Amino acid sequence: MADGTDVNFDAETVTHRGGLAKLRSLTKVNPRLATTLAKTMLGGQRDHAVVDAFNAHAEQAGFEFTSTWASNNIPFVAPLLRDFAAKRPAGETIRYMEIGAYEGRNLAFMDWLLPERLAVTVIDPWFDEALNPEEKYHAVEPRFRRNMAKCGFRSLDTHKGFSTYVLPQMLERGEQFDLIYVDGSHTALAVLIDLCFCASLLSVGGMMVLDDYWHDISEIGGPGVKQAVDQFHAAFGRYFEIAAVYRQVALVKTAEIPR
Repeated sequence: MADGTDVNFDAETVTHRGGLAKLRSLTKVNPRLATTLAKTMLGGQRDHAVVDAFNAHAEQAGFEFTSTWASNNIPFVAPLLRDFAAKRPAGETIRYMEIGAYEGRNLAFMDWLLPERLAVTVIDPWFDEALNPEEKYHAVEPRFRRNMAKCGFRSLDTHKGFSTYVLPQMLERGEQFDLIYVDGSHTALAVLIDLCFCASLLSVGGMMVLDDYWHDISEIGGPGVKQAVDQFHAAFGRYFEIAAVYRQVALVKTAEIPR
């Protein structure tokens, strides 16, 4: 299709994305995002030293992390976040929402990078009998809460549940955010719902960071994150400026979306 999506995706179940899977995703680059992808990868700002600095901080603070997923994006997203914060009035609270927090590693990084600036809202179901029935998930939420106790957010509001249900309630209450990080479900349907609601919850001038863009097949089969992001941008791209494209897509809202 012209927007870079493929309706004839491989409906397979993916448990590990190897080199061939990533290469397949790369061959389906959305033309609307291709220029920014090239700029980001070839000439964009990146800070590799920040990964080691944060890891040292995490070890010293005694955080309990069992994965390093967030570290892959830090060199790219750190300069973006610094620039974003620098453009806001000094000391102003940044209303930040994160969908899919897991153990809180990305939240700890955000707190370290933007200390005492964030009023945080988190949405995550953590353990769920139907979707996350594995024994290991029992320990994730308690570990998340212990990790968050070591952070210095201005506030922390936690919603235990699925974003598909929580986000509409936030919109009904008229909540607004300056910065949103979307890393929830990897199914295209759930991601597209997240993006549509987050687009309305995001203030003009705010930034939305969409994780796992190259996941074109979800872990349970069917279309994945990439299809949702591409379709969302095809419909609403005129209301956003593309800030960066790499493993993530960063969009800055330039105008309200009629609804």
